[in-house]
Amino acid sequence: MKNTLINLFYYWVGIGFLLLSKIKYFIHGYSTPKPFDISEFQRAVEYDIRVVDRWIAMLQEYVGDDRISALNNKSILELGPGSDLGVGLYLLSKSIKEYVAIDVNNLVQNVPEKFYNIFFAYLKEKDHLLGISFLKEQLNKTNNGNNDKLDYICRKDFDIESALGSRKIDIVFSQAAFEHFDDINVTIKAVSAVTKPGAIIIALVDLKTHSRWIRDKDPNNIYRYSGWIYRLISTRGTPNRVRPYQYKQALEKNGWENAIIAPITTLENVKFNSIKKHLNRKFIEDKNQMNYLGVWLCATKT
Repeated sequence: MKNTLINLFYYWVGIGFLLLSKIKYFIHGYSTPKPFDISEFQRAVEYDIRVVDRWIAMLQEYVGDDRISALNNKSILELGPGSDLGVGLYLLSKSIKEYVAIDVNNLVQNVPEKFYNIFFAYLKEKDHLLGISFLKEQLNKTNNGNNDKLDYICRKDFDIESALGSRKIDIVFSQAAFEHFDDINVTIKAVSAVTKPGAIIIALVDLKTHSRWIRDKDPNNIYRYSGWIYRLISTRGTPNRVRPYQYKQALEKNGWENAIIAPITTLENVKFNSIKKHLNRKFIEDKNQMNYLGVWLCATKT
């Protein structure tokens, strides 16, 4: 009885959070995907550095070759770069050929100059390969609409093929963005069209509820609702509830091989068993791996 009441509580609280998020979206639009504001400059800098370092570590683990850590002369595409260009600048410091990022919402247009000053100071202290003057030049070009090695593209239609034109990509990175895409099959098909044979995708997918408080209390909250209820209380960018096996199927369908799903965080069995029967029936089957809260998605283009 107690467990039923707890699950009923989370059901209605989850709806409340999603409705509040929808109201906020219509008033203020889409906000930063980070769990903190860009004004926390040092924290934001460290976040960007950590994201790239984790990508590279996962890339090394996936290909089994430490030499790839240099990323020399690689064309890199990031899907959904978020609230600043720190990730792109850090990658450029590692001698990549070019960094291209595409997003639906232009979240980088109002980044305070102080953020980049702190970012460049961090890179200078770490003695990265390319000079800070080069990175500053690339940032200035991007801010002035003259993209060169640091190419930031904002398109409401998220048309990856049109955005990249004839360019071909070696590595695709993504940090907690795939779960926000309207149709992952369309996105993966487009990514497949702009990548070279042998290209690699490394994506972190956050499968949890995104509402801040309930995220930790009831991480599978968004999976409690039927399709029509969830659509009713969602906005563009609300987690799409796509499960790991569906990502793998979409990749394999579009010419990617050696696709792996590696769990990052999982829900402990006791807690999972207490909510399993309260999830919507669409997510009950074992293939959904509902104990997976976050995964690495890795694959190679044929």
